[in-house]
Amino acid sequence: MEITAFWQDIIGLKEEKLLAEAVRYSEIRTLKKRSIVIRENERLTEIPLLVSGVVKSYCLSADGNERIFCFGYRVGEPATSIYSLDKEIISACTIEVVRDAQLLYIPLEELNRLVQSSIEAAHVYETILSVSLRDMAERDRALVSYTARQRYEWFTRYYPGLEELISKKDIASFLNMSSESLSRVRKIIKN
Repeated sequence: MEITAFWQDIIGLKEEKLLAEAVRYSEIRTLKKRSIVIRENERLTEIPLLVSGVVKSYCLSADGNERIFCFGYRVGEPATSIYSLDKEIISACTIEVVRDAQLLYIPLEELNRLVQSSIEAAHVYETILSVSLRDMAERDRALVSYTARQRYEWFTRYYPGLEELISKKDIASFLNMSSESLSRVRKIIKN
């Protein structure tokens, strides 16, 4: 995908000067499966947005296992957790490529400048934050109040098509259940 088309068609930038600035400072990179986008506790200097592929966000538990926090697979989603545009952002999770991906990178400093200088850019940023917060709240609600079966059914509804793109182990981790429990739930639903 072309950078201009990404900002215009996916993100929705219309203002010509803003679009030109966003394009000027952006670059698309291709990353292979298992590539690390950023590690937990690293300082972010640029914000990656998903053009294609799948990424997962995880933290390591005390026993060294991955605890998956979320997946990115929708075009335009940030491939990192961005809660603010502070000059000093430390990544809360490791972001890893699950399926070969293309990411559009824009320096944090430039993104911050664009958001502060343009109402349109600020609106786009607020929309991205709102979607991220909605997704987090929806996942938290599912994990806290649903049974294992309900969590799996929620996952297949909320993330259509993602199940075919990622491992069952990752789905189980995301849904806070063992791989064996996930297998049992899937078997019950199929019968």
